Amino acid sequence: MKQGKRAGDFVTDGAIPKTEGLDSGSGSSRNRTGNHFSAIRKTMVRDYYSFLERYFGRLLNSDISPNFITVAALLVSVVAAYAFSTGRFLTGGCLLFVAGICDTLDGAIARKKGRSSLYGALLDSTLDRYSEFSIFLVLLIFFRNDWIFFFIMFALLGSMMVSYIKARAQSLGQNRTVGLMQRPERLAVLFFGAVLNPLSPFLPAGSPDFILKSSLVLLAVLTNATAIRRLLEGKKDLESM
Repeated sequence: MKQGKRAGDFVTDGAIPKTEGLDSGSGSSRNRTGNHFSAIRKTMVRDYYSFLERYFGRLLNSDISPNFITVAALLVSVVAAYAFSTGRFLTGGCLLFVAGICDTLDGAIARKKGRSSLYGALLDSTLDRYSEFSIFLVLLIFFRNDWIFFFIMFALLGSMMVSYIKARAQSLGQNRTVGLMQRPERLAVLFFGAVLNPLSPFLPAGSPDFILKSSLVLLAVLTNATAIRRLLEGKKDLESM
């Protein structure tokens, strides 16, 4: 296991990781769709890490500790959460993007410098949960008197369960990852919802925070759908062992 990412997210390949397939096995339509998405995701991940190599090469080759970057990602997430708590969603979204960059830099540095460790992976996974929880918590508080409150609650629950079911299934012997809403996808949905939210008043609906709220509804639905699918696929895999 490498520094910075949970087992099953990526397989190390020098400084640029390779993604694991999201689905494997039968030639059913569902598996073909899953394999097609896996190929797209793999290409996007490799392009992203090539971007890191190009623009953050000096940092990747420095002696900075990967664990320091991991902690920095958490701190930036907390600042992003503060921005969300004051209604500055555009600022919060931009900070969330920076936190996401940090969250991948730690693993890239560890692989590049040969400093991968089991504790680093554990620390990264743990702080990821704190980061995600802090964002959803302040959104719950900010929208406590709004109908979106319940969708935020389900988005938080779904996000936690997606990660938990994956980790628990892998500890029991499952060796594949299924489902759409892994952490990078969840960050992307929330990021775009936040940075595009200032456009909400110009939409036909004209509802304040319409775009951010739409992204939160999408997260609530897709994270829980992913969690349920992982549970069902885990049952199939574990019973066949």
